[in-house]
Amino acid sequence: MPSAIISIDGREVELLPERAAFLRAARALVVADLHVGKSESYRRFGVPAADGIDEETLVRLSRAAMRVSAKVIVVVGDLTHSADGIGEAELARFAEFRERCSLPMRLVEGNHDRGVRTLPSEWCVDRVGDDFELGGIRFRHEPPATPIGDAWTFSGHLHPMLSIAKGTRWVETPAFVVDHVARTLVLPAFSRFTRGVRVAPRAGLGIYAVAEHAVVGPIEEGASR
Repeated sequence: MPSAIISIDGREVELLPERAAFLRAARALVVADLHVGKSESYRRFGVPAADGIDEETLVRLSRAAMRVSAKVIVVVGDLTHSADGIGEAELARFAEFRERCSLPMRLVEGNHDRGVRTLPSEWCVDRVGDDFELGGIRFRHEPPATPIGDAWTFSGHLHPMLSIAKGTRWVETPAFVVDHVARTLVLPAFSRFTRGVRVAPRAGLGIYAVAEHAVVGPIEEGASR
């Protein structure tokens, strides 16, 4: 599956079609917005939701970590969706995932995570607060509007989407957004059960679309709408 390689302050970052970024020097797989338990949360409030979302999310995560030989997983916020969505099935499913994928997992807290005060010990997730640094990169859930010191910031929260031409049709696809002015990399939502903010190419902004099991870009102006 073709990835895109970008350089951030001399650090190689691989943008993966699994909707993750791999910080090569630190061997860190970075993901955002898994929203585990979202389907269950919706169903508890009487809203129909598809089955199998969490299973697909966790299988894709473990495969991505294995494919790049990651040494640590950094979740940039919203690992979970809400306390209402964490029932016995969700508890067991994530615990099974951790048996398959036992890498250290760091959770930078997002707005949804704050509603789940305590994670099960068998999940083996290290909550590191709302600001974390690794390999010279800062991690925060919500992207800052302006640079924080000299470091780049990796974030999520916005679930960026890009509308691109596919033949005679326009389709929406998840996207990575590299803002050279704000010095931020915003990751697409790792969960497929999300809506997002539509983005468009402009000066100072590098947008990489996840399309057809590959990452393509940077997308030029006029190629999206």
